[in-house]
Amino acid sequence: MVAARHRLTEVKDRALDRITPQLALGALEAMALSLRLNPSFRRAVRVQHPSGARAELKASFLFTTWRDEQAVHAIFDGKRMRVGSGSIEQPDVTARFRDLGSMRAFFKPGADPFGMLLSNRLKFEGNLSLLARFGYLSSLVQQRGAPRPARVAPQGPARWRDLSVPPPGQPCSLEAAGETSALGDDPYLARFTLDDFPTLKRQLWVHRTANPGICAERPRLLTEFKLSAGPRPQGPGANARYQARALHYLLTRKQPIIHDDDLLAGTTTRERVGVVLYPETHGTTIWPELLTVQARELNPYRISREDARLLGEEIFPFWERDNIREHARAQNHNPLAMRLDERWVLYFLWKNAAVSHTIADLPAVLGRGLLAMQEDARAREAASADPDQRAFYEALGLAMAGVVDYSRRLASHARSLAALPCSTPGQDERCQALREIARICERVPAEPAETLHEAVQAVWLVFLSLHQESTNAGLSIGRLDVWLQPYFEADLAKLRDGEARERYLKRAIELSGALMLKCTDHLPLVPDVGNRLFGGSSSDQVITLGGLTTSGESAVCDMTWIFLKAVEMLRLRDPNLNARYAPGVNSEAYLRRLCELNLLTRATPSIHNDDAVVRSLVQRGFSPEHARDWSATGCVEPTSCGRHMGHTNCMMFNLVAPLEMVLGDGFHPILGEQVGPRTGDPRTFATIEDLFAAYEEQLAFLLDQAMRGNDLLGRAHQDLKPTPLLSALMQGPLESGRDVIRGGARYNSSGTAMVALTDVVDSLAAVKVLVYDKRLVAWEELLSALEADFVGHEPLLGLIARHAPRFGSEHPLPGKLARRIMERLDALHSARTNYRGGPYVAGYWSMSNHVAFGVLSGALPSGRRRGEAFTPGLTPSPRSGAPLTEQIRAVAELDPLLVPNNIAFNVKVVPGPRDGHQQILDRLQAYVQSYCDLGGM
Repeated sequence: MVAARHRLTEVKDRALDRITPQLALGALEAMALSLRLNPSFRRAVRVQHPSGARAELKASFLFTTWRDEQAVHAIFDGKRMRVGSGSIEQPDVTARFRDLGSMRAFFKPGADPFGMLLSNRLKFEGNLSLLARFGYLSSLVQQRGAPRPARVAPQGPARWRDLSVPPPGQPCSLEAAGETSALGDDPYLARFTLDDFPTLKRQLWVHRTANPGICAERPRLLTEFKLSAGPRPQGPGANARYQARALHYLLTRKQPIIHDDDLLAGTTTRERVGVVLYPETHGTTIWPELLTVQARELNPYRISREDARLLGEEIFPFWERDNIREHARAQNHNPLAMRLDERWVLYFLWKNAAVSHTIADLPAVLGRGLLAMQEDARAREAASADPDQRAFYEALGLAMAGVVDYSRRLASHARSLAALPCSTPGQDERCQALREIARICERVPAEPAETLHEAVQAVWLVFLSLHQESTNAGLSIGRLDVWLQPYFEADLAKLRDGEARERYLKRAIELSGALMLKCTDHLPLVPDVGNRLFGGSSSDQVITLGGLTTSGESAVCDMTWIFLKAVEMLRLRDPNLNARYAPGVNSEAYLRRLCELNLLTRATPSIHNDDAVVRSLVQRGFSPEHARDWSATGCVEPTSCGRHMGHTNCMMFNLVAPLEMVLGDGFHPILGEQVGPRTGDPRTFATIEDLFAAYEEQLAFLLDQAMRGNDLLGRAHQDLKPTPLLSALMQGPLESGRDVIRGGARYNSSGTAMVALTDVVDSLAAVKVLVYDKRLVAWEELLSALEADFVGHEPLLGLIARHAPRFGSEHPLPGKLARRIMERLDALHSARTNYRGGPYVAGYWSMSNHVAFGVLSGALPSGRRRGEAFTPGLTPSPRSGAPLTEQIRAVAELDPLLVPNNIAFNVKVVPGPRDGHQQILDRLQAYVQSYCDLGGM
């Protein structure tokens, strides 16, 4: 019966294959008919902006199979759409389908072209934004121009008062000598809970219950500027000035918003929780989903019918050829490095979207104010005889002027709100708070901050303004405890009364929590394919606490404990909290509090060994003082604050891909094509050294391509998207006269994330032991098992489990293999300089790409099955079976000097059912202390 059904399915598929070209042609003819009969479809093809500018679709599309057996095409000439069978010359977009079934799926209603790219059913060549526009046009036909109804799901309690309040940690029982001056005997602040801060509780409730909405404000204003400003000028300085004018246009027209419960003024978008769009980088990736995004299963976004139309028909068409990816592709004739990136299997280049993994010099803003910094830029402009540098300095001043204008319009808005008639209980108190907000926004960030409230407001306004300039993907906030401590101390010194000091302490906690909640007022744009690649990643904005001062003393202070308390109460996913721990300098009380927070939140903060990180930075050329002044960016990557342009996540690199290419003599099984050099049939490798040599050759080839792609995209940013505001807020550009994207910062580097080292090590160890040392399996059998995903080869899985040593165990082989690969990667990174003239540096963390790359990879000699997630970061595999103490030793023994972009060692500890709070804390603290004592990073 099963065989009969299988034969029937085969017959049906063959019949459908024969008519697939006709079905595809029919779908294209339906679009052509819509162009004649459907006004909304016609407007989307013959785009005219309200300014009169036109962006008619003039492009050709070829749809064919991988081997070009069948093909159909569509040609838009701005007015009409012509369709036909067969190939055409030099199409703007070529979509190649793995088989005719994939071609049919593409032309069905609700098709997901990006998902097909991810599953490798579709390859494309050409302009990705044009493919996205074609997807939008298809959805216009299928959805009849209206967004699908929103997917509504309960997000939390209906009233903010009903939000559950987690219990606090226990009071501090250890001495925090020299690390607090005002918090008394309990720096853990255990006496406070979220119920003591009703404003924070209301804001947290909004954060947890609000459905994020796509905001068209930024792309609308940017498009208006582009269409009114004329052609982009040539030359670095003139281009920076052009970008500064664009940012100034945005900030001086951005709607000033202060919500009813806001302690801090200003919003990233017009939505309470908004999705920010950057059409000049990756914004058009949402184009095919504009009519379906609010109904998708994973992370739906609200969008109004008008905003969907506005984006699809008046904004995105003006950016389809004027974005970073397309500029780099067109300027370099569709290079191999970018074509490989677009397959998503081998590596993922973040410069298509952003360069923002860095930290601005916020202490300069707080200590001097933007007006004084503008004067510095004007003085440089007046003193320079170089027209290019004069234009650059003008750009810095213009960008900062936009921030000041936005802040003062917020002040005016706050005054107007305060002047409204009071009609509800508590309104007088709110009006007084609004008048204070107005006073503060009138002062900062234009002038130096004098109080904690002013400093926190200035930090927020500068941070959100930086997000108007560049994609928020890992732009991080820095060492807020160290930077805000002087304002806390100055405020507190004015108070003598105990009750007043207690009220002020609560206010400091409230302001710290309010800033963290402000950072949650937006989400990065994630198309549906991104949900599958990254699990709906947040913006990864990092606050870093503790560690050392620049002179080597403990940096833990009152504001450290205050921020830790805010984290305990709010338990936010973003901003991401990282904690520096300096063994022998920071107190045991501090380390215990970090462990307790991990226990209470189940997630945060990440804990870094300050000694290991500082040594790795000094070894890479940072002065000791600047190395000690580091903060994490994105996930865990160290950046010297305000002086280091590191783009610490320039790429995610799949270390398993070169191994798969070795096993196929350069052929990648998932991509189904020859990718790398021919390094020989592994069945001919006489020794394990032959395998190592082949892996290193494939690795060098692939990493070279990834670095080439990063550099090409970096040069596209230099051409299209300098960053005058970020440059104004970094040490170096004012002195060098160069934007940070051109190497103007004091320190320059490009940081990579090497994903799945554990899986490579475990696979190489298995081959060495089973194939070469013990000769328990032949290459022929192993390759057959991998191709079959071990189906029919289950006894081999048993051999691997019993005999193959794994990273994290006491066996010395995996550690030696890991060090060998890390040394090779360090050499490959050190041999290259990036497009800004700085070094490449390696890290070993994976965000969530270990899942995405795992989905896109086949079975491995380690026994991992096809499609399973790789092991995250530099963490031993669950298959190792090693106790945590052995894993800690294995990871800590790796040389931190080889990983200047840091590592992620992800540990999950499950307490016993009878373990008490103190017992669990004792154990966690012992694990962390041991790891740091052994030198772990």
